[in-house]
Amino acid sequence: MKQFLKLSMLTFIVTQTGIAQKYNNALISKDSEINFAKTQKRGIKKNNIIYYVENDLQTISAYKSNKLKWQTNVISVCGEPKRGEPQIRYVGYNANKLLIVMGKHNFAEIDINSGVTKLVG
Repeated sequence: MKQFLKLSMLTFIVTQTGIAQKYNNALISKDSEINFAKTQKRGIKKNNIIYYVENDLQTISAYKSNKLKWQTNVISVCGEPKRGEPQIRYVGYNANKLLIVMGKHNFAEIDINSGVTKLVG
C-alpha cells in the first residue's frame, strides 16, 4: 500500500510539473502577504522561492530557480467554501507555512517545503 501511495504521489507531481504556468515577475511582491482585494500582485518571493497564485485563483505553485518545486490546488484539497467564491483571496507567508484565505471565511495552511495543504477552519 505504501508503494502504491508513493507511486501515486510521484505520478501526481510529474503530471503537475507539465501543467504549471510560468509566473510573471511584475506580479511578484517582496512583502509577506498579498490581499487580492487591495493589489494586483499574484505572488510572494521569500528566500529565493516564489509562491505564485495561478490564473484559476485556486492553485498555488512554488518555484525555485525558475523550476516548479510543488503545486497544490487549495480548493480541490480543502473543498469549496460554503460562502463566497471558490478562489483564493489572501496569501500570507509565515516561517514554515503559507496562510490562505479562500471564499469568505475559510482558512488553509500550506507547508512551504512540501506543498502539503490542510483546511484549518
